[in-house]
Amino acid sequence: MILTLNVGSSSLKYALYDENLKSLEAGEVDSIDTLLQKMEKPYVVGHRIVHGGSEFIKPTRITDTVLKKLEMLIPFSPLHLPRELEIVKKVQELELPQVACFDTSFHRAMPTMHQHFPLPAFLWKEGVKRYGFHGLSYEYILHHLGEKAEEKKIIVAHLGSGCSMTSIDNKKPIDTTMGFTPAGGIMMATRSGDLDPGVLSYLMREKGYGPTQIDALVNEQSGLLGVSEKTGDMKELLKDAKSDRSSALSIHLFCYLARKSIGSLTASLGGLDHLIFTGGIGEKSKEIREEICKGLDYLDIKNKVEVIPTNENWMIALHTKNLLGL
Repeated sequence: MILTLNVGSSSLKYALYDENLKSLEAGEVDSIDTLLQKMEKPYVVGHRIVHGGSEFIKPTRITDTVLKKLEMLIPFSPLHLPRELEIVKKVQELELPQVACFDTSFHRAMPTMHQHFPLPAFLWKEGVKRYGFHGLSYEYILHHLGEKAEEKKIIVAHLGSGCSMTSIDNKKPIDTTMGFTPAGGIMMATRSGDLDPGVLSYLMREKGYGPTQIDALVNEQSGLLGVSEKTGDMKELLKDAKSDRSSALSIHLFCYLARKSIGSLTASLGGLDHLIFTGGIGEKSKEIREEICKGLDYLDIKNKVEVIPTNENWMIALHTKNLLGL
């Protein structure tokens, strides 16, 4: 059996597959101890690791050396990597083969220029670049499309609690909205997305914000939650939108910023053949999809929209199986 683990900020999603990648069980637990106590011992474990830095560009067997290198990347992803690596170390006690599948790997095939920030070159050499995220989701969508993606210009919009979009030309990634961290790009449930850097220097200079407060602001207090002053849950906001102006504003801003990104990514492709929505909001909210697509008639958008449910866990299982030769 192949166990896949997807670590969130306060939860742990898992899925169990047989050798033919048939799903046997899936769910969510509060801790790895709870999970390991309730299930039969698997044969191998595949992990979603948010950040692979510049070095890890494909799924990798986890060894002590790899683990030490990942620990060195914690400054790049202080909100995600510590807990992910804590889970890896816990599973090590079972002496099972483990595979790391990186959310950044997919985007390493983007043109080098598109990975650059317009910052001094020494920062690029230190690893400050546009990494992109949700790569496992994008990989799954391309796997699902198969030959349909060949010679096509595609934008995939992964819209959930975290949101990003990626442009893909003939199965190759061209550009993406997220950058150095998963806080960048378009507006999300509680994350701000892209900001004028002057906003952050203002908060540091005039309000006394430090790194911890900045991280909390852009990751946990902004986005739909920050604008609505109520919630980051799109379902709840849609219920309240007709009677509450701040809820309506947060929805319209979310859709507007998503629409702008589609225009930008279309420019990166020089055209558009398919717009694919995935993720919790992208898959389930027809109202949001329609609002995002308003004003995109010049792209003949009605004939190009498709909804494809993503499955990151299955992609992790496939990578794990292939890497270990199961």
